[in-house]
Amino acid sequence: MSRIARYLTPIYLTVVVLIIAFPILYAYIGAFRPAGALSGGLDGLIPTSFTLDNFARALNRAPLFLQLGNSVIVTIAQTALQVVTGIFAAYALVFGNLRFSKLIFGVFLISMMIPGETTMIANYLTVRSIGLYDTLVAVFLPFGASAVTIFLFYQAFRSFPVEIHEAAVLDAVGPMRFLWSFLVPLSRPTLAAATITCAIAAWNGYLWPLLITDTPEKRTVQAGISQMADSVGPDIGALLAGSALVSLPMIIVVIIGQSALTRGLTEGASK
Repeated sequence: MSRIARYLTPIYLTVVVLIIAFPILYAYIGAFRPAGALSGGLDGLIPTSFTLDNFARALNRAPLFLQLGNSVIVTIAQTALQVVTGIFAAYALVFGNLRFSKLIFGVFLISMMIPGETTMIANYLTVRSIGLYDTLVAVFLPFGASAVTIFLFYQAFRSFPVEIHEAAVLDAVGPMRFLWSFLVPLSRPTLAAATITCAIAAWNGYLWPLLITDTPEKRTVQAGISQMADSVGPDIGALLAGSALVSLPMIIVVIIGQSALTRGLTEGASK
């Protein structure tokens, strides 16, 4: 690397980090600033005084705690479904001796290229026809399987040592025992990466929860914040406080699972 590149790389990375982090910093600093201070633009973010009134107004305008609980339920259920279906699908494709396994895997890959909006109307009509409209089950059930999760586990299982699988077969180890006692424990980095990515996607879901729910008590927090934004009017402080509360859980998850996420995605890409 040349001397110019050594100097420019830290500057470039610093600029990129600032661009990405600025909306988050704006939300968290603005959440603690008095409402009147935010009407003057960026000058209002100068930390001269702080208040918790924005959080109180945000909680009064929308049932954020209830919606946070709804988001937790949806995130846990959707993540569990996607991880379990991803494990079983990848196991069947790699160890199931299916005749058209590569073709089936190709179909999964193709589904990753189809925007979710194209299937939203069909999912909406299906959910309404079975009587699940405006329920938490309707929020996560159509997303019980994920092609991305299947792809991650498929890549991890394909790299599993053949000798261990052959030894397990010779020892009369059944498929389910081999899966849960050998395959999954030895694929922990991929399991962690898949779980974190599924949880982030489930928590940040916005358009579908907004479409399939009607009452504020059944909405997730992302849709709830959107409705609060429509009714807040000029109260920017309350909106920023609500946004800060919404983003905090996933920020904590990413910080805690950063190493596992990086390791799992890297291993899946290199195998």
